[in-house]
Formats: sequence, structure tokens, C-alpha cells
Amino acid sequence: MFSFAKKIRLAAFVAAALLPWQGLSGVALHAQEESARAKFTQKDFVGTWNLMFQDKRFATLTLQPNGDQLAGTMTNGSIDMDDNGKITSAVGREGTSPIVRTSFADGVLHVIEKDGSEEMEWTMTMTSATSGELRISTGGAPPNTEAIRLEKVWSEPPMQP
Repeated sequence: MFSFAKKIRLAAFVAAALLPWQGLSGVALHAQEESARAKFTQKDFVGTWNLMFQDKRFATLTLQPNGDQLAGTMTNGSIDMDDNGKITSAVGREGTSPIVRTSFADGVLHVIEKDGSEEMEWTMTMTSATSGELRISTGGAPPNTEAIRLEKVWSEPPMQP
């Protein structure tokens, strides 16, 4: 039977033995995520995306080509989060805000939205051809802010008469 002190030493030994393997798997996982992001191009972000909270849409982001960037709109919404960056509520609000600038690098789309005189920066990554994540990059959000789940509902521009 182990004493409490022996259990702590054994746990420390196991943790020390496994830590290098966990680090390697973390590096491999990060490389897989970068590889998955790299397969998407800026064109893949074009379309209409629903912003989801608890499996319900609370806002919509629409992106279309505009020269070498993307343009569009985001419906207004309100997001509350706790001190740890976990989203606790998200609801839609009336109105839309224009997307004033975008930039694309390494599979990540940076989106600048303008609501009145305030600009908000978001980073958008795709996890599949029809899903992604949106993270707030400005506005005083905690650095570990939970991502907003995105669902793509439209990808081709409507037919012009």
C-alpha cells in the first residue's frame, strides 16, 4: 500500500516520463491544424455564415469578393462572456455592420467590422468546407476567448437576371 508521499513521488515520475510525449503530440497536433487551415483559400470564405451559440443562430456574416479582398456585412449581436473568456450568452440585435477590410494569411481571414465609429477585428478559420470558428481579436476580450462556431449556409453568389 502506498503512502500519500509515495503517491506524490510516483505521480511526479509518471508526469515527468510522459511530459515529453505530450509535448511532441502537442507539436504534431499544432502542425496538423496549420496543415488543415492551409488547404483553404480566401475564396473558400466567400458565402453566408451563421454565428452559432448553443446550436442557435444569433447573427449572420456575409462575405463576397471585392478586388483582392472580401467585403460584406455582419448582423449586429451582443455577446457576454465570463472572466475566463467562456461565452455565456449571445443574442442578435437589430441592424448590420459593414466589413470594411479583410486580409488573408496562412489560412486565417482577418475581418474588420465597423459598428458606428468603432472597429472590431475578428479572426476566422475554417474547420471544414461548411464550418469554421470566429474569434474576437480586439475590444478587451480575454486572450483565451472561446471561439464562436460558424456554419456556412451559402457559397455561390445568386444568379443575376
